[in-house]
Amino acid sequence: MKNVLCLLSLCAIMTGCANMQNTTTASTTIDHLATAGSLNCKSNELCPNVVVEWDKQQKDKLQIDVALTSTYQYYDINGLTFYVDGKSFSYTPVGKTEQKYINRLIPKRSSNSFSIPSSFLLELRNAKNVELSIDTDKGAIKRSVYTPTQQSTLYQNFARLISELANKSAK
Repeated sequence: MKNVLCLLSLCAIMTGCANMQNTTTASTTIDHLATAGSLNCKSNELCPNVVVEWDKQQKDKLQIDVALTSTYQYYDINGLTFYVDGKSFSYTPVGKTEQKYINRLIPKRSSNSFSIPSSFLLELRNAKNVELSIDTDKGAIKRSVYTPTQQSTLYQNFARLISELANKSAK
């Protein structure tokens, strides 16, 4: 009897594996994920995920997508301010904040997009301290992007874009 149950279970598992669809991820999705960067956050802080890339419609602009994931609440993202060595650069979103349920582990995701001029990269080129403040309906979320002792992955993505900008202007 045990052998029959074992064989039936094995058949069910193999049938399930054989019927699974093998879907491939589009390369644009992979490229988009590769540019995602987080900020310098402490373990108990909400840590925004920021994607920065060249704007596909306007080549002289950057598109910045900001996402906040929380177990407890949604956020309305209504502004973005970079503080670069004491100077502030504020931007407004291009649309309304998207709020959606992801899954049980990360139930609430709020995201919004910003379009900023590529000339902003020139401000970052020799910066000593860079902070990002995300203005929400629940207050500002301010995190470090770059200090002389700590670089975030977002800053590394900006550095890559700065080198691309330098290559474009050299041609």
